[in-house]
Amino acid sequence: ILKALARQGEQILDLEGIAHHRGSSYGSVGLPPQPSTEQFENIVAIDWADLDACRPIWVEAESRQIGRCRIPDELFGPMGQAPVVQVMRSRPERVANLLDDYGGANRDELVAATQRLQKRLGGLRTKEAIAHIQAEELAPAIEMVLDYYDKAYTYDLQKKRDVPIYPVDITGLNPAQAAQAVQQTLPKAIKTAPTKPAIASSRT
Repeated sequence: ILKALARQGEQILDLEGIAHHRGSSYGSVGLPPQPSTEQFENIVAIDWADLDACRPIWVEAESRQIGRCRIPDELFGPMGQAPVVQVMRSRPERVANLLDDYGGANRDELVAATQRLQKRLGGLRTKEAIAHIQAEELAPAIEMVLDYYDKAYTYDLQKKRDVPIYPVDITGLNPAQAAQAVQQTLPKAIKTAPTKPAIASSRT
């Protein structure tokens, strides 16, 4: 959606693209090596300097760490105060998208990423998910992992009690249509924000 927003003239800051990481235990699978934190911060600073702070800047809601790259405090603070557009789509579409992203990934990398989630998934569910991966049954493995991440995302949103949250359902929409749907929330977000936001955050 970020890339579609950019094609439609919106300002974006693609932190995951800069970090070469998708921001989860599986974030590095199939991607080039990550830059150092110093390199990451330098690229972010250069990209940020090209943006107009008087216009909204779209970023994906991230934890402070994206893999081994750390978001600078000067950016992470405003991100936490910005209105949130909660991007939602149906579970089948999410599974299908993840199959597109990871279907061709190295299975050993997928297993290693799943093992890193063992404390959160639990031993039994981790073993079951790994068994599905090794049996080339990625869809049920994805379903199991999504259960964990959905709970984590819900918890993150619940912590944002002082920030307006605008849900948008993009089920059935292509990226261009989804970007348009997301943009329709923007006037409302700006109007209700305590101060004019520089950043609008979204999470799928």
